Amino acid sequence: MKKCSFLIVGAILFLMGCGNNEAEAIDSTDAEFIAIVQLEQDLHIYNETASEPININDLELLSNDTVFSSSSKAWEVSFNYKDGLTNKTVATNAVAQYSVDPSGKITATTHSFE
Repeated sequence: MKKCSFLIVGAILFLMGCGNNEAEAIDSTDAEFIAIVQLEQDLHIYNETASEPININDLELLSNDTVFSSSSKAWEVSFNYKDGLTNKTVATNAVAQYSVDPSGKITATTHSFE
């Protein structure tokens, strides 16, 4: 009986340690906020040397496109110009995209401000 109790308690403790700690995981709103902060920093750096600076108010968050990617294990957050165009001849699907992992760290960045 002692061995059985010991095994049950050990199994319970082991399984508790294997659980996903949801307190550390972020949701899409948190990922979007983290990406907005990074976008502002990236735009500031870009605008220091750009011949035509980009106003942050000309960009919008594509919140309907914020999804959790099972392949990259990160939230994919995208931004585009409000009119959907980077120039008059080419339409784009995103001018900036950030991958934010569940811990809140940006793991990948793509932008095409020009």
